[in-house]
Amino acid sequence: MKSRVIGATLIGAAISSCGQAEPRSKQYFDTHIDEARQVVEGCRDGSVRGGECDNAELAVNQTDAKEQAKRFLGDGKAYTPRQAGNAP
Repeated sequence: MKSRVIGATLIGAAISSCGQAEPRSKQYFDTHIDEARQVVEGCRDGSVRGGECDNAELAVNQTDAKEQAKRFLGDGKAYTPRQAGNAP
């Protein structure tokens, strides 16, 4: 009897896992950052679980870091201070 219950449980688990899709990758979330932000919110409130949480959070964190660095460093052009003799 125990072996039948265990066997039925294992078969049920195998069948249910076959229908699950592969979690979307970090690269997917890099190109769909708004969707990544929604997944991260879902992960925080418990409505989303699994591998997508990590991938989405990593994409959001890296995108935010790049945007922050861009704001801090500017447009990438070198800063050239004025010379004392060239001041108007």
